[in-house]
Amino acid sequence: MAVPQIPQPGTGQLEVHAFCGSSSISTLSCNYPLKLVSPPSRPTDRAVLVFMMSYGGGLVAGDCVDLNIRVRPKSRLALLTQGSTKVYKSPSKSICSRQNLTVTVDEGAALLLLPDPVQPFKDSSYEQCQIFHVHHSLSNILVLDWVSEGRTAIGEAWDFFGWKGRNEIWSLPDPDKGTKKKLLIRDNLVLDETSSTKRSYKNEMDSLGVFGTLVIRGPMFCDLGDFFLAEFARLPRIRANGKLHEPVDLHSGESVKTWTAASVRGSVIVKFGAPDIDVAKRWLKDMLLRDGTVEKEFGARSLLCLQ
Repeated sequence: MAVPQIPQPGTGQLEVHAFCGSSSISTLSCNYPLKLVSPPSRPTDRAVLVFMMSYGGGLVAGDCVDLNIRVRPKSRLALLTQGSTKVYKSPSKSICSRQNLTVTVDEGAALLLLPDPVQPFKDSSYEQCQIFHVHHSLSNILVLDWVSEGRTAIGEAWDFFGWKGRNEIWSLPDPDKGTKKKLLIRDNLVLDETSSTKRSYKNEMDSLGVFGTLVIRGPMFCDLGDFFLAEFARLPRIRANGKLHEPVDLHSGESVKTWTAASVRGSVIVKFGAPDIDVAKRWLKDMLLRDGTVEKEFGARSLLCLQ
């Protein structure tokens, strides 16, 4: 008699297939503290909507989440959260909370990953790794990865032990052409206090309350990538008194502290920072709505994290 396997805490599986011009979930499983919820679809929905959550709204020290996703050919998945992922205080720097996400996006498939920002509390320690396997030219991904300074209401400002995030994009192997998988992009963000002096990032972050990265890739998001590149190119940069003034978003009239966009190996990488989460949300929402690709291809509900 076979002994049933005990599922590992924090593990999850999600698989999406194309079905009758839309998309449907063929596999969905999760184990505490990870929780995956998919609301009922609408007749007009072309994408599956899934919320990724954790019990209690966050991760305690030592928690580890490991989610594997497969987006099959011509299917679409919008992966969101229902609020910021809180990272609670750790008894020591060595005890981390971890999240690992591995996604395979097949030819003609599309992934939209628009979570709320990670919110690390004071004296927390967090590591995150997100790996995306894509068709070299026909997979579509739009990935938002951002972190806030903490609980500003009680005076926290980059007071955590450490925050490490890594995003990688790999091209899938092609047996017909004899090509192996290839690393296309690796993007690392490391915020870590020195061992000799306990210091805050408050001064070093130049008044930023949130910092993030947006990765845009694939023919579905080609117009969106071009839109960000064009908008960045048209931002005024005025030199006065020997200093280069920060770019200002003339459309909204609101200054995003800084942002940049560049084309890198078939993707567009956007880096941005803002004084607080609300400013960043308004800017991101404005940019995505003005282009229109996300709302058109995934529906209005896909922008819930920016409300």
